[in-house]
Formats: sequence, structure tokens, C-alpha cells
Amino acid sequence: MTGLTPLDLALDLLPEAWHDDITADAASQGCRVGYTAAADGLRAATIERVQRIFAEREDDADWQAMSPGQQLDEVFPAYNGIGWPDLLDELGIASVYVLPAD
Repeated sequence: MTGLTPLDLALDLLPEAWHDDITADAASQGCRVGYTAAADGLRAATIERVQRIFAEREDDADWQAMSPGQQLDEVFPAYNGIGWPDLLDELGIASVYVLPAD
């Protein structure tokens, strides 16, 4: 057992650079960012499918040579280049911008 929550597992699929982009956007609006399950819930089947694909390709040198964004493009080919808003939707994650307390 990993001890990670389903949300943690989903967030592990979000490339760090994309998280940084979201954080920067929130900061530009004077907020910090958090994440929660979307209103209709996490998409467990999609999360499991993506995790399985990543695990199956772990020893594939061509796969490992790709950036995290390119890997996700391979997993979600219908997007012709998935970005972070679409990835969050696919995984059932919502970003939450929070104003700092005074």
C-alpha cells in the first residue's frame, strides 16, 4: 500500500512544470493554489489507465527520452497536445485559487 490518497495519485501525474505554471498563474492573481477533486469526482479509471501506461513503458528508452508533456500527449492522442487544463479535466482534478489570510 502506498499510503497516497486517490487525489495524491492523480496529482503525481501532473508534470512539475505544469504545476509551476498553475502556481505562477495563481501568484499573479495574489493567490496560492490547492487541488481538490472536481465536482463530479476523480476519474479513477482514467488515473489507473495512465498509471498503467507509465508503468508498462518504464523500461522503454524512447518513452523515457520524452518529456512528461510528450508522454501525456501519447496517452491522450485525441488532444493533439494535451495541456494542464485538459489533463486536470481528464483526471477529475480542480485547481483552487485561495486568497491569503490577512
